[in-house]
Amino acid sequence: MPDEIDDINVDDINIDDIDIDDIDDEATDKKSGGKLKKFLLIGIILLLSVGGGAYYFMSGSADSKVTSKDGDEESNEDEEEEVERQTPYYFTLNPPFVVNFYGKGQAKFLQVNIEGLTRDPSIKEDITTHLPHIRNNIVLLLSSKSYDDLITPEGKEALRKEVLSELRKILKKETGRDKIEDVFFTNFVMQ
Repeated sequence: MPDEIDDINVDDINIDDIDIDDIDDEATDKKSGGKLKKFLLIGIILLLSVGGGAYYFMSGSADSKVTSKDGDEESNEDEEEEVERQTPYYFTLNPPFVVNFYGKGQAKFLQVNIEGLTRDPSIKEDITTHLPHIRNNIVLLLSSKSYDDLITPEGKEALRKEVLSELRKILKKETGRDKIEDVFFTNFVMQ
């Protein structure tokens, strides 16, 4: 490095050729570019901080405490469990039910696809375990109906409620739980 300094000849530099305004403009451009980068960096950091904080609080991952009327603190876990219980789980009773019944003096056929709704995912396993019992009782229920009972929307709705009641009764007897919220006829054909 000292050799390079010695090689510079100051006598060859003409001060009149140097434009001081150009030097000031270059320094200002460098300073303003540096300031712009600084402001941009600070802005990005603030934006990420605010966004991260908002996500943290809105996602509910904070172990916040709720104070009850008595002044006792309760954890937010009960609310999280209730949200989990609110998730709907659907099940299908396969294969479709096909039964014969009498109507207007002749044999008729009924085909019904039945699906159900529960908020407890373990109920789906209970239904699978007890499916023969469930299918037997529903077949007997469906075949006990007449054409006149099922031709009207009111008759179909009454049958749907009876199927729901029968499912609940079987599960209560077999498992001690009857947490089936509803059943639906997704296909209903009479012939």
